[in-house]
Amino acid sequence: MSTATKPRVRQPGPLPKHGTSGRYRRGCTCPPCTTAETQRVRKWKYLRQTGRSGYVPSGLAIARIWRLRAAGMTDVEIREAAKLGPSHIYQILRTKAPLLHTTAARILAVPAPAPTDEPTRNGASVPSLGTMRRLQALTAEGWPASELDRRTGAGRGYTAYLLRGKGGDTMRLSTAAKVTAVCSQLDGITPEDHGINRQAARQARSRAKANGWPGLGYWDPDDFDNPDFVPATAEPPRYLVLAENGLELERHGHTREQAAERLGVTKDNLQQSISRYRKAQQEAA
Repeated sequence: MSTATKPRVRQPGPLPKHGTSGRYRRGCTCPPCTTAETQRVRKWKYLRQTGRSGYVPSGLAIARIWRLRAAGMTDVEIREAAKLGPSHIYQILRTKAPLLHTTAARILAVPAPAPTDEPTRNGASVPSLGTMRRLQALTAEGWPASELDRRTGAGRGYTAYLLRGKGGDTMRLSTAAKVTAVCSQLDGITPEDHGINRQAARQARSRAKANGWPGLGYWDPDDFDNPDFVPATAEPPRYLVLAENGLELERHGHTREQAAERLGVTKDNLQQSISRYRKAQQEAA
């Protein structure tokens, strides 16, 4: 005969501090807690009345979490510093849903530890986007891929491999942390003043310019890892330029064939560009 097990009772967490709406919702009606709750309710009422939301996109907060991880912080440390719940980080990264602006602000306020040569304690994988952007920015400053291999401790040719977009969507956190540290070390340093051949530096800069890679001065530290941030320095795609110019000529009375002739392309080429342009607009809507 089996013994019935008692249902598991969820134990409440530690009480929030006095003077907060969280403490008020746990039953405390002292003046400071009541005032905090009143202010919270008034703020939400004001936001609703003015058609504004108390939520913000999660992109910056997600980028900050990845950056903190890359700097060696564990999820427990991030959670405690940002005053998050036990599964909050997992939910943010999994759902990518909008966050309360107060939650996002607490995450963004967590300072990243200074880069060190110590191996990171967090062995997870992270998105490769931020590392790719850092390597591209270093290339734009004139640092050759071979020198970045040496400074990051990567295998020969690994930086060039990543710059060709061959590394996949994720990478080891330890690799990302090394690139982040090197990026901080080389910020503001001229390659030619530190043993880099002038021709090699010039070739690196030319490659970055050809690919539209902005240098380190363009970036805010959190934007490297932010998937919602798209650099605006690259030239627009050719199909976009052709489509917008062609449609503008048509608005001024030109036929599509005449517009194509003025733009120096075939009618079919212009038609394909306009079709791609309209499809892109529909997908973005």
